[in-house]
Amino acid sequence: MSSVIPIVHRYEATFLAFYVNAFLVETQSAVVAIDAALAIPDVDNLRAMLKDKIKKPLRAILLTHGHPDHYTGASHLMRGFPGDIPIVATKGTLVQCMARDEEESGYLASEQLFGAAYPRERQFPDQLVENGVIVEYDDVKFRLEDLGPAESDDDCTWTIDIAGVEHVFSGDIVYNKYHPFFHDGHTSNWLKVIDNCIARYDHRTVFHPGHGDDMGIEAFYWKRGYIQAFVRLLQELLDGRPTLSSEEQQQLMERMTRYLPSDRLAWLTLWQFDETVRRMREDGILK
Repeated sequence: MSSVIPIVHRYEATFLAFYVNAFLVETQSAVVAIDAALAIPDVDNLRAMLKDKIKKPLRAILLTHGHPDHYTGASHLMRGFPGDIPIVATKGTLVQCMARDEEESGYLASEQLFGAAYPRERQFPDQLVENGVIVEYDDVKFRLEDLGPAESDDDCTWTIDIAGVEHVFSGDIVYNKYHPFFHDGHTSNWLKVIDNCIARYDHRTVFHPGHGDDMGIEAFYWKRGYIQAFVRLLQELLDGRPTLSSEEQQQLMERMTRYLPSDRLAWLTLWQFDETVRRMREDGILK
């Protein structure tokens, strides 16, 4: 166990209702960020936490996966801090960052969405690591586990020890009581990843998710139930057809909002809906 007791600071970005978390892990003399938000106003708030509250320099940014709301603000976050600040991630995360940047940056930066709040300068991961690696800052050890495709094309966790308790920065493997994102089409493997986490961790583990409050292992059971309910309902509504009408998509979302009595991130479920259905069929989770 490390002699340094790290402190975890959570920032929830709320610009345009993305409700995405970034974490600042305070070590003895510096700060390590886990993910980096997206919109410039949120990244500015994260920088203010660093400069005005914690008052320690940024040492590194560790990414959990390659979705834009988790990495796009990295370059803006690093501005003004001394030294070379690595962005640490797996090769799978880098590949998705680059693919998503090319695919989505024009849309996200549009007047209708982020406009001037979208970072025009973006920096991709520049320190690639593999499953099981440990990176260390001020005697605080961050252990990477690459879980493969789940919510995204490559989902990872970073784990630290705090007073003998595992603290797991779990990215988007499980949203804590927020509606999830099915677009990448790895739902079958996502359920396997959740089951593997349930088998591995116990009630003592603290999880810091990409969306929602800190949670325990019980959130994994809830998320598995949500995914299974969504797939069953979507299969029922499709009834062999290639897609749903806009009215049926709203019915899908209304019924899932009864499952989870919240509308937070509900819009993600219908993001590029036809493509989501096509990918879920390729995955085999939908017939």
